[in-house]
Amino acid sequence: MSRTTTSCLSLLALLSTTPYYSSTLAFSARSPLPAVTVNQSTAKMTSSTVTSRRQYFDIPKQETGIHHLQQKYGPKSDGTGIKIAIMDTGCDLSAAGLSGTCSDGVTPKYIDFVDCTGDGDVDMSSASATVVKFDYENNGTKVEGLSGRNITVGTWAKNVSEFKLGAVRLYELLPRSVARRVKRERKEVFMVKHMALLSKTQLQLDQLNNNNTNGGGEETDDKDVVDKKKKELKLLLEQLTSIKESYDEDSGPLMDILMFQDNDDGGVWKTVIDIGTTGDLTKSIPMAAFRHARQVGELGFGSHVTFCVQVYDEGKTLSIVTDAGSHGTHVAGIAASYFPPKEGEEEGKKKKESSDDLNGVAPGAQILALKIGDGRLGSSETGTGLIRGLITAKKYGCDLVNLSYGEPSWQPDSGRVSEVFAKAFNDWGMTVFTSAGNDGPALSSLGSPGSLTSVVTVGAYVSPEMAVEQYSTLPPSSDSPLQGSSYYFSSRGPTPDGFLPDVCGPGGAVAPVPRASLQGKAQYHGTSMSSPNVCGVAACVLSAVRQSGVKDCGPNELKRALKNTAVISGVADPFSQGS
Repeated sequence: MSRTTTSCLSLLALLSTTPYYSSTLAFSARSPLPAVTVNQSTAKMTSSTVTSRRQYFDIPKQETGIHHLQQKYGPKSDGTGIKIAIMDTGCDLSAAGLSGTCSDGVTPKYIDFVDCTGDGDVDMSSASATVVKFDYENNGTKVEGLSGRNITVGTWAKNVSEFKLGAVRLYELLPRSVARRVKRERKEVFMVKHMALLSKTQLQLDQLNNNNTNGGGEETDDKDVVDKKKKELKLLLEQLTSIKESYDEDSGPLMDILMFQDNDDGGVWKTVIDIGTTGDLTKSIPMAAFRHARQVGELGFGSHVTFCVQVYDEGKTLSIVTDAGSHGTHVAGIAASYFPPKEGEEEGKKKKESSDDLNGVAPGAQILALKIGDGRLGSSETGTGLIRGLITAKKYGCDLVNLSYGEPSWQPDSGRVSEVFAKAFNDWGMTVFTSAGNDGPALSSLGSPGSLTSVVTVGAYVSPEMAVEQYSTLPPSSDSPLQGSSYYFSSRGPTPDGFLPDVCGPGGAVAPVPRASLQGKAQYHGTSMSSPNVCGVAACVLSAVRQSGVKDCGPNELKRALKNTAVISGVADPFSQGS
């Protein structure tokens, strides 16, 4: 028997004790649909059974039975040792449950944060950036930035002999929703001061018109002086009114960038950004690439957007990495967020109620945040970004990839992107989970990359418990209990070549969102939420498999085992629930 077959059978034996997926049908997507009988006694839930708040409320876990796996194989079957690449809008490095460690309390949650779009790239080559010589001892602490401001550096620049100067506008780095908020807040502050100045100017003009004064309260017989003053005030009013009406043209603060090579730290490139546009960098801390020192900064002007930096091409390209929206953080939270027990909290019941409920499905897994949502395109992805993301995931040795992105498909399994997905799945050993899409309930609405053969395509399912807890749904009557079913929007098969979704999972969750959204967590629903839930389940399964001594469980074995051990739950809908 080959090693591949052994791995598959070992994994199936592990999974056969408990089903880990809800609402999935196990048959070939290319075969005729078999007759299926659903056990309604297990698919229904009466109102009396959902009146109390259950465990795992925020991020549904009981639907997949993952807690049974962890009870049988111990706490390290929570994704420990598994690396998940989250290809999305990027993640907030300081979001709750994602800014610390994995469940072991030691391993950092984030492996790295890489922008695969070029959205935050700043050209620091000699052709674009200004290179200036610097001598801290003889020339003082002043450097003129590209913005024209005189920049004061701190003692951190004592051993710097050369600076590369660049600049970037704040709004180029912010997610669109945050940029709109910051613009609105800046406009409100500006308008308060501007309207006060308008009122003062109008008052002076009114005094001249009504009292024949020079604006200061003193009488004058010199008509020419009064007329000249009136003309000046009218012109000022016109200019102030014009500024008020054209304020929407605000292009945002221009932030200076100083980049240098730190010879005291092995020649690592480091960057200092004038976040507040004050020119005072005396207390700033130079930032190296995130993987080097795990440094995280926060953009100013009330944006609360966190960022890290990456440096490429031997210092010729600086990448300021921010998220392009809240989607990626929410997805990462579902898959692998971890909330450690609060100080003084006892193990056992209290921990179960407070921490496990908030944790992601695989709190022991690490996250590689890959930004494939380009902020310049409204967080849409490009083929180049997808390919860069998969290659980066390979570089970091990721076991699983989650891609909660997609669009309509007309020719599955064709093109360069499809080839790289196939290579990742078949050659690089990475199991890719992707959302089916939110274009249902019409048949044949399954999109790309969910229509590819080299991914695990996940539909969205809502259980009776989720209906009550997340949507306050009430049963029509005691004789008509709630049933689980696919979300109406979950994309359906078959594709033109006969494929259906592979499995489905809980399609709603209350999970962390970026601090820039000014809230700690939010409830989102969609196949974007079901895919990371299933990906988290796979991380837990892989960690349990490896603990059992099986080291070579590949993507094909994992995909086959997940499909073959899934069960039907609720209203049978094979076109959306899985093949």
